[in-house]
Amino acid sequence: MAETYDTPVLIIGGGPVGFATALDLAWRGCESMIVEREADGTQEFRAKATGLDERSMEQLRRWGLHDQVLEVGFPVDFPFDTVYCTSLTGYPMGRSLNPSIREEIPPVGSSEKRYACPQWELDKLLVESATASGLVEVRWNSAYGKITQDADGVTTEIIDAATGESSTIRSKYVVASDGAGSAVRRSLGIPFEGPQLDFSLNITIRIPKLELPEELARAQRYLLIDEDGTWGVLTHIDGREIWRLTVVGAQDELDADTYDHMATVRRALGSGDIPFEVIRCVPWRRSQSVAATYRQGRVFLAGDSAHTMSPTGGHGLNTGLGDVSDLGWILEAALSGWGGKGLLDAYERERRPIGLRNGRKATGHYRQWVDSSNYVGVTQEGPEGDVTRKRVGDMLVEALKSEWHSPGTALGFRYEGSPIIVDDGTPEPADDPIDYVPTARPGHRAPHVALSDGSSILALFGHGFVLLRIGAADLDTSAFESAGAAAGVPLRVEKLDEPAVAEMYERKLVLVRPDGHVAWRGDVMPDDAAGVIDVVRGAAATGGS
Repeated sequence: MAETYDTPVLIIGGGPVGFATALDLAWRGCESMIVEREADGTQEFRAKATGLDERSMEQLRRWGLHDQVLEVGFPVDFPFDTVYCTSLTGYPMGRSLNPSIREEIPPVGSSEKRYACPQWELDKLLVESATASGLVEVRWNSAYGKITQDADGVTTEIIDAATGESSTIRSKYVVASDGAGSAVRRSLGIPFEGPQLDFSLNITIRIPKLELPEELARAQRYLLIDEDGTWGVLTHIDGREIWRLTVVGAQDELDADTYDHMATVRRALGSGDIPFEVIRCVPWRRSQSVAATYRQGRVFLAGDSAHTMSPTGGHGLNTGLGDVSDLGWILEAALSGWGGKGLLDAYERERRPIGLRNGRKATGHYRQWVDSSNYVGVTQEGPEGDVTRKRVGDMLVEALKSEWHSPGTALGFRYEGSPIIVDDGTPEPADDPIDYVPTARPGHRAPHVALSDGSSILALFGHGFVLLRIGAADLDTSAFESAGAAAGVPLRVEKLDEPAVAEMYERKLVLVRPDGHVAWRGDVMPDDAAGVIDVVRGAAATGGS
C-alpha cells in the first residue's frame, strides 16, 4: 500500500526564499506546505533587502509578479545614485551615477532591468500569490522541532508557538529556508563555514520630508565617512520616506536597547533640525558563510540557511532566488518520477559554488567601504579639505563600480562542472562582475533575444525541457523527442528561423532546462540522444532512474 504524505514538500521558514520556493513549485503544479514560527510574516516591517537584479526580475515575470513589483517598488523616475559624504547636510565627496528605472537600459542578453522594492512589499506579494495558487498550505506560529529521515521520506516535528503542543508532518522532501541561524542546519550538524566580518546595527527611520542641497539630493544611498573611513550608510528603502541607517565596523555585538540610536541618526543627518521617527533598531552579524553541504538526504538548504554574505552589492536575496530557480525544477522532476538518482546531488554541485562566488564579491565591496587608510582630512574646512574630499570621492567611485552596477554577477554565473550539463568543449569565459557577455554555452543561463513577434525567447522556457531548432529545417530531432518520451521527461521542440537567435545561440540545436539554463548544444544530433537525456535528468551517473 502506498504511503500517505501530509505534503510532498515541506518548507521550513516563511521568508522571501521560502515563499518563492512554494510559488515556484506551485507554478510547476506541485503542492507544498510552509511552516513559519511567526504569527504572520507579512506583518513585520522588514527594511532589509531591496535590490532585485535582472535575473530575479526575470523570475518574477515568470511567476506573474513583475508588474505588481513595479507598482509597489521605487518610483520609476528615482535615481539609484550613491553619494559619498560626511553627512546628509555635510561635505559631499563624490557621486556614483546610476540611472532610474525609466532611464535604465537592460543589458544585452536580458529583457529586464534591475529594480528596488521594499522587502515587506515583496513578502506580501509572494505570500498572496503562493496562497492564491491553491497548492500551498501555510502554518503560521509553527516552530521547527526536529527531523527524522528514512528511505521513503521525512518526518518533521513542529511545535505550536502559542500552545507548545507538538505535531508531526510527513513529506517526501524538506527545504530549509529558515535563515542564517537555521535551526534545521544546526540540528543536522552541517557546518557553516566562513569568516565573521563585523557586527552591524540597522536603524529604520521615517523622514516625512527631506530637502537637501542639490549636490546631495536625490540618491538611493549615502556612504557616511569621517577621518577613520566609512562608519555608516543611509539607504532609501522605498524611494519615499522610509530609510535604513546601517552602522558598520563594530567588532563587538551592539545592544539595541542601550545604543544611542537617536544621536547616531542625527549624526548621519548632520542636523538636529530634520524631523524623523525611529521605527525599529536591529543588531545583526555581518558574515561570509556557506554551508558545508546544501543537502543531507531528503533535506535541502536554500537562501540564508545555505549562505550568508555582506549586503554590499545586494547579492544575498538574489542568490537565494537563484537557489529557488534551480531547486524548483529538480524537486518537480523528483516528484514526477522522471528525475534520476543523481539529479538531487546536482543542486549542491551547481549552487554552492555560486554562494561562494557571490559571498567573495560582497566581502570585497565591504572591505573597500571600511578601509581606514587615506581618509585623514575629509572633515577639514577650506581648500585642503576640498582636495582630500575629491580624492576620496574619486577613489570610491572607481573602487565601487562593480557594487552599484553588476550585471555580470547577476547574469554571468554558470554551472561549470555540473553532472547534469553536457560540456561542449568551448573555453569558459571570464566571470566579470560588470561586463556581462551573453552566451548559450552549456551551463550558462540561456540569454534573452527579442523574437520577431516582440516577445522574449525567455518566455519559451520554464515548463519542461525545450529543444531549440534554430534555422535547421533539415535536422531530424525525433531521436531526442523519443528519448524524452521514453524517460517521461517533458520536452518540446521550438522551431525558430530568426537570425538574431542564430547569432546569439551559435548552434543549430540548443537544449534548455526548465530553469532556463543550457544543458546541451550542437550543430548536429548527438550519436546517443537517449544518453544526453539521461545526463540532463540526472540518470547517467547512477545507471538509471
